[in-house]
This record gives sequence, C-alpha cells and structure tokens, in this order.
Amino acid sequence: MYKKHRHAIKYAKKSAVSLYVINKILLLHNGTIRKFVLSFYSVGIRAIRSRSYDFDQWLHLVTRKGVEEIYIRFDKEAYRLPGCVFSCSTLKRLHLYGVVVEPMNFPSIFPNIASLCFEMVDFGPINSLDCAIDVPVLEKLSFIHCCNIFHFDITAPKLCSLTIEFCSSTVRGKFLPVNLDLRSISTLDLGGLLQGLKEFTRMGFHLNVEYLKLSCYQEFYTKSDGSSSVFVHLLQLCPKLRKLDIKLPWFDSMATKRMDILSELHAVSLTNKMLNALKLMSFQGLQIEKLFIKELLSSLSTLEKVVIVREKHYRKKDSTGVMQELLDLPFASTKMKIIIV
Repeated sequence: MYKKHRHAIKYAKKSAVSLYVINKILLLHNGTIRKFVLSFYSVGIRAIRSRSYDFDQWLHLVTRKGVEEIYIRFDKEAYRLPGCVFSCSTLKRLHLYGVVVEPMNFPSIFPNIASLCFEMVDFGPINSLDCAIDVPVLEKLSFIHCCNIFHFDITAPKLCSLTIEFCSSTVRGKFLPVNLDLRSISTLDLGGLLQGLKEFTRMGFHLNVEYLKLSCYQEFYTKSDGSSSVFVHLLQLCPKLRKLDIKLPWFDSMATKRMDILSELHAVSLTNKMLNALKLMSFQGLQIEKLFIKELLSSLSTLEKVVIVREKHYRKKDSTGVMQELLDLPFASTKMKIIIV
C-alpha cells in the first residue's frame, strides 16, 4: 500500500474522522494495492472491537485490488480475521500478529500464498471440515509465540521452510499439525522452550533438512532420564544436514552434570556425513559453553568451517586466553577452520 495510506491507518486509532477518510481513500483508489499494513498497538480490546466493521471493510476492499502482501498486528486478541483474507487469490505473503482465527469451511485456503507467519496467535479448533486443509503453494511457514498450533491442520506439498519458536500446547501429546508432512522441509528453525519439541524424537522417518537453526533452552541439549537428548535425536533424523546454527543457551550449574552427550555425538557423526558448516552464536566464555563446543568439534568429523560469534558485551572484555583455548581445541575433522568474531 502507498506510504500515505499506511500513515492514515496508524492515525486512525485516535480519530473516528480518519477512519472515514481511510474508507474514502480505499474506495476511490484506482489501480492495484500491492501491500496493506494494519497495525494497532497500545489500543484496548473494547476500542478494537468497536472498529471491527471498519477493519473488515478495509480488508474486503484491498483483497479485491490485487493485494500481494498483508501485515496485520493487534496487541490484544480481539479482532477476528474475515474469510476474505483466506480466500484472496492474489495474496502471496501474510503476517498475522495477535488476531483470532475462526473456524474455516474452505477445502483450500490461501490459494497462492507462499509465505505465512503467525505470531502471538492462540489457535482454537479452526477446521470445521474435520480433514486437512490444502495450502497448495505455501513454501515458508512460521509459528512464533503461538499456542495449540496442532489445530492448524494443513497439507503443504511445497513447504520448504518451517519456523517454530516459543510455542506451546495445552493438550498433552499434541503439538505439530497432524497432516503437515515435514519431509519436504529443507530449512528448519526451532527455538524456545522444550515443550512440544520432543515430538520430533517420536518421528519414524528421516527428514530432508539441510539447514537447521536452533535457539532452544538447555534442556534441549542435556538429558536427565537416561534417554538421548532431543538435540542428538534431531541430528540423527537429518542425515542430509549441511549447515547447523546454534544460539548457545543459558546453561545453569547443573547442566555440566548432564552434559554427557559426547558418546552420542560420536554416533551422530556416522549419520551426518554431509555436515560441513557450524555456527555458534552468543558465546560468553563460560566453562560449560567451552565444554559443549569441545564435544561438538571432537565428534563431528565432516566439519570444514566453524564460526563462533561472541556476545556483544563479551567482545569488550580481554578474552585473548579464551579465544586461544578455543583455537587449540581438538578437532575431529582435518579440514576444519575455526573463525571467532
């Protein structure tokens, strides 16, 4: 959408007159509206609900004007998304933040959407068809700070990138959408609490993931019940993995006692024969971090490039000794180069 239109929408929360002006702008606008931004923050639930009719009208209008990208944000889950957004044939990219998604009766939704992001969305039972809904050309799907994503039961045959960060489930044993086939995914980004991520350890098939990004809490990497850690099991599920990014977690003092994954990682190296790039972020120079890095480098024999990114505040410290200690670590790979930034 044109810049002046975005400005008017942000101002609309303060003036009923501007709502009328925006309606006129959209009605009289000639040509295509490529991008539409509807962002309301620091606005009460009552105010949002009182203007729902206007929001619906705006979305009905832009979905008829060739819109390709929509960004909708509300701080409160008070606005229910109209069906015209799900059926819009021109929409290619959609980012939803803090909205309510009602039950859908469509056998297919988002017919041409390639990128879909849900943020701060609490999913309820939205599929009244009692079967998986087809999203035919979806390539990139993200769930961030969402609850009960298993209710978004879809099939996405072209999905190649999946992001799940800080999501939770209120139903034990249910986390991922049942019919979402993960075998088409080449990029997988996981982050946040361990809750729900254990579902990956129950998969009976290998993934085709080539790029794995992890920003998970320490429980993801440690084990306390005698079984393998989720981290190790996930690596075993990804024999085609080429690139691994890890944001180093905030380990506590007890993590050292549970950091017994070395023997497991040696077994993983037999499976992951294509892993050649490793990136470790947010390094602070802690002993437990150095132990974790040592176990990784001494086990993964196919690595060619390792990048260690220091936390900003740590870069200011005199860390020459720690940096040299990292460079002197034993490597399982004879081709590996380590870069510290």
